[in-house]
Amino acid sequence: MQGPDFVTLQTFVSVVESGTLSRAAERLETTAGAVSRRIAALEQRLGLRLLNRTTRRLSLTEAGERYYEDVVSVLRALEEAEDRATHLSDAPRGNLRVAAPLSFGVKTLAPLLPGFSARYPSLRVSIDLDDRLVDILESAADLALRIGPLEDSTLVARRIRDYRRVVCAAPAYLARRGEPRAPADLAGHDCLHYSNIALKEEWSFGAGEGLVQTVEVRGPLCANNGDLLRKVAVAGMGVCALPEFIAADDLAAGRLQAILTGFEAPALTLWALWPSRRFVPAKVRVFVDYLAACLA
Repeated sequence: MQGPDFVTLQTFVSVVESGTLSRAAERLETTAGAVSRRIAALEQRLGLRLLNRTTRRLSLTEAGERYYEDVVSVLRALEEAEDRATHLSDAPRGNLRVAAPLSFGVKTLAPLLPGFSARYPSLRVSIDLDDRLVDILESAADLALRIGPLEDSTLVARRIRDYRRVVCAAPAYLARRGEPRAPADLAGHDCLHYSNIALKEEWSFGAGEGLVQTVEVRGPLCANNGDLLRKVAVAGMGVCALPEFIAADDLAAGRLQAILTGFEAPALTLWALWPSRRFVPAKVRVFVDYLAACLA
């Protein structure tokens, strides 16, 4: 009896990891109807019910759980075999899906992509920009780029580089409210909080090797996107602490002014993350190596 085809197995895994037919269809760049037909054909062929269907979500049956584990192992082995062959030919091909923060993607990543595409023309790159902390497994991303502290996980993490964090405000705001001379002075200022970097509204400062203090800040706005905070800071709304790649142009033009320069804010680390496995896919390896070389 002929076994299920590769596309059907990929579809089954995508449905399980996405939780819905529509999200699986989006990942596979097909329609929900096509996904539903593949799953129905697979269940009919096996003579087993693999999924419990509700109006909101799909869940695995007991037989589906065992089948899913086996299929994931098979697909991973096939992918690693293809990656090994690709590695030997030094010509990665296929699709590479990268999840990255919005501002970083537009300002820093975008200028690097033409050079990467020219170097690896057989590799199709799909960039998903989102300031949420994307679940790599659920989103089917091969690689995620994140800036800031990492949560404990089974993902492999590679440090790419550190970005200086600049505390700054518009000259008009400083003229109106006065310039903070020490971190404790921020308690009397409107601080614009970057909610993706830390859940608590606290900013830490150091001088030299020693940590000086952590200051609880308050303000009229918090957001998970640095460009939004940069724009409202330029408009005089308050003080913000931004990665240097976001604030650099406004600092150079005088639209923002760096403050508390004698108290260093902890750097923000750019990380590349991918699912843990024995063999790093060639497409992931070459992209991370390229990014590290360009941003070194």
